[in-house]
Amino acid sequence: MKAFRQLAALSAAVMVAFACGGGGTTTGGTSGCSKTWKVGLVTDIGKLSDKSFNATSWQGVLDAQNDKSLCVKGSAIESNQPTDYQKNLQTFADQGYDMVVAVGFLMSDDSVTFAKANPKLKVALVDPSGTEQAPANWVGLAFREDQAGYVAGALAGLYTKSNVVAGVYGLNVPAVIRYRTGFENGAKSTNPNVRVLGIYQPAGPKAFNDPDWGKARGTEFIAQNADVVFGAGGNTGNGALLAALQAQKACIGVDVDQFNSYPDAANCLLTSAEKKLAVAVKTAITNVVKSQFQSGFLKFNAANNGVGISPYHNFDARVTADMKAKIQTIQKGLADGSLKTGAENL
Repeated sequence: MKAFRQLAALSAAVMVAFACGGGGTTTGGTSGCSKTWKVGLVTDIGKLSDKSFNATSWQGVLDAQNDKSLCVKGSAIESNQPTDYQKNLQTFADQGYDMVVAVGFLMSDDSVTFAKANPKLKVALVDPSGTEQAPANWVGLAFREDQAGYVAGALAGLYTKSNVVAGVYGLNVPAVIRYRTGFENGAKSTNPNVRVLGIYQPAGPKAFNDPDWGKARGTEFIAQNADVVFGAGGNTGNGALLAALQAQKACIGVDVDQFNSYPDAANCLLTSAEKKLAVAVKTAITNVVKSQFQSGFLKFNAANNGVGISPYHNFDARVTADMKAKIQTIQKGLADGSLKTGAENL
């Protein structure tokens, strides 16, 4: 909670406009270092204020910066539209940065093109498609979102009283598709009678950043008797969480422990389907600093604790001991490979 308050304060205090069409944040400094590693981060259009995906990727840069052994100084540029991506990435190259983190599948092509044009600079992409032809200076930070979604769905299937659960999702890009597939299969695995509702956000200028649309879809699903709502789409998904909160239904957050990052929805949060974005970003930065960078893909999954679910927080007493035991068994099966989500090939 404290880290996110600090992040919000930093972002509010030091945002400046870039001519490239995005906003920029620069933070921190280093002393006593023979070299300061300059690391830039470019958000997708969801912004640092999304309280999940972009914010937590940026937290990974902050964590690297706060690790005094790494001698890192971080900066961020927010993208307003997809046409900003290439320009914002190039801004860091023009300023002599050592590494750039591109956040989100939508920057896949731009990040690869940028890496090829700037071979002396290291590039990390959060949420690659997995099909990128990686140049020698590019790495994709890939997650098994389906495993996190599966555990969250299994819990929803156990918890629901109405036997109807729902998901309000961002764009149907690979990471979101994996979340949805895992969630739906997980719910059915623990409750064969469950009805699972779901919708992807249509493509448009408010991709992952339309809480009003998300709230309206959540309200529609609640009207169809859903009593657990999974919001998986940045600010769009946050709207669905608020719909559940106002209807006094349970909700499930995404990407991070949204009980901490999005306290507005804390009272409905059963759990969150997490991928360790901050850990992944800091790992990529650390590899660059320590000359351990390898191109290709770094994979984060249940086996290496790269994905999972958050604590139950206010719902802990309402999640029975039997439910908790079943969830632990599912988590173990995913980690050792004996349990499949049905999304292994997505």
